[in-house]
Amino acid sequence: MSIKKSESSLIQRSELKQFTNARVALRTSGVSLCTEEMLAFKLAHARAVDAVWTDWNSTTISNELKSLGIESLLIESEAGSRLHYVQNPQSGCNVNVKSQEIIQSLKNENAIAIILADGLSPIAAQEQGSKLIACLMEELRTLSMNMHPIFICSNGRVAIGDSIGEITKSKIAIVIIGERPGLTTPESLGMYITLNPTNESTNANRNCISNIHPEGLSIEQASNECKQLIEKMLKHNTSGYQLNSK
Repeated sequence: MSIKKSESSLIQRSELKQFTNARVALRTSGVSLCTEEMLAFKLAHARAVDAVWTDWNSTTISNELKSLGIESLLIESEAGSRLHYVQNPQSGCNVNVKSQEIIQSLKNENAIAIILADGLSPIAAQEQGSKLIACLMEELRTLSMNMHPIFICSNGRVAIGDSIGEITKSKIAIVIIGERPGLTTPESLGMYITLNPTNESTNANRNCISNIHPEGLSIEQASNECKQLIEKMLKHNTSGYQLNSK
């Protein structure tokens, strides 16, 4: 009986693993996790920590975009340093004075502002940022709207789109950001889309597309979903939770 029960358990674990890379159906030894699972957990945790503290190279991303014919601007939040950014979340929500001066002349009420921020996983932004932006811009070409240069923001958080939207008077702000790394992957991106972004905007005013990585939502799917969301926002003149009821 014990052998059959063990075999049944292995089959169930195998079946679950076919559908997800999440940490489910972990093997055990008695009442504890087996050594291999514990080592895998420690490795995943170390990768997640590294993802938060790894410096990205915004210049490399800018050059990648330039090779694709996409103009970009390098800007920074008020954080000043990675340590300050992690310890003081609000510091990543506004652009610093120097960056304000850079983008001050870009006012356009019929434009889309795309911001790529390192967020809590610079690795994700470095690895996938330019690819997602290129695909997204191809999708957005069908909209009758202007495009600002891509804002590549160091030490930025989701609300950095509100700060940039306030300065540029943009109709739409799309923040592409490295998501908080979990134990499955440190390379996941999220997109946060806001209609008429201002410094008064809150999370309730934006829509999110998350889990963008090779084993999650594809870049193509995310780009198409983003375009559909924007079309719906423009149609109903709203975004965030109010859009979900339309």
